[in-house]
Parts: sequence; structure tokens; C-alpha cells
Amino acid sequence: MKSDPPEGQPFGRYRLLDCIGEGGMAIVYRAVTEGPQGFLRELVVKRIRADLSRDDSFISMLLAEARLCALLKHPGIVQVHELGEVEGEYFIAMEYVRGRDLVALLRELAPTGVVPPGVGAYIGREVCRALGYAHALSDDSGSPLRLIHRDVSPSNVMLGYDGS
Repeated sequence: MKSDPPEGQPFGRYRLLDCIGEGGMAIVYRAVTEGPQGFLRELVVKRIRADLSRDDSFISMLLAEARLCALLKHPGIVQVHELGEVEGEYFIAMEYVRGRDLVALLRELAPTGVVPPGVGAYIGREVCRALGYAHALSDDSGSPLRLIHRDVSPSNVMLGYDGS
């Protein structure tokens, strides 16, 4: 039985389903891409905000982010699938993590304000492992890339329903 593709706003070869986050530089959408015989893949599309989409400095930052993220291959780091452009607007297509961010968990726990110690320790350990990997990354000749994540915040920590 074939199901109808989800509704959404067309954007190049993607269909933007809903906005799942917004920052100072970009808007993040849950999206799908479709292929032959009912193939459907869910992912995330990060677009530069419309008011910044013609600003060369923001475009350069997005391009640099995409190039660096493409080097990162770690289970605790969202994978970048594509850097692209649609009608002059740059975007990054990334892995979709089925889950929620740390902000949502903290809001849910707000009545007590207590994160169970084992959960907090697990999240902290996994974030440190991912950051440690990124910070220690080197190029093909062994020279350190000296990457530093400049926005480690609860809204940027994704918690997968599968424990990732």
C-alpha cells in the first residue's frame, strides 16, 4: 500500500514540512526528499534567514560550517549530507535525529528541576565524547584542525529516542 507524500513547501529537490528551529543566522526545517517507487527520506534543511541570504559574510559562515561538518564522522554528531543552493539561496541538508533537544527535556523536568543523575551523566559524557572527537580532529597530514564548537547549548544537543 502506497501512502501519499507529505505536504510541504517545495525547496529544490526537498519538501520543507515544518520549522523545527530558528537561530540568529538560519532557520531549520524538517524535510523530505522523494525518489522513485515511493522512496522517501526524512532529513533536516538548514537555510540562511531570508534577511541575511544576500549577506556575503553569512554565506561564507554557512559554507565554512558545511565544509567543516562534512569532515566530522562520529555517532554523536549530526551528519551533513549536502551543501546546496536553490535560486541563489544556500542550505545544508543534514541527518534528522528522531527525538528532541535538551531544552525540551529540561522543560519537561521543570516542575522538579531535577535531571536524574544517570541521565545527566550519560548526556554529559556523550556531549564530551562528540566535542572531544571534533576538537582532536586532524587533516590528512596529521595537522590538528583546531576546531572549537562556539555554540554548545541545550538547544543544540539532540537526544534521540533511541538513546543517541
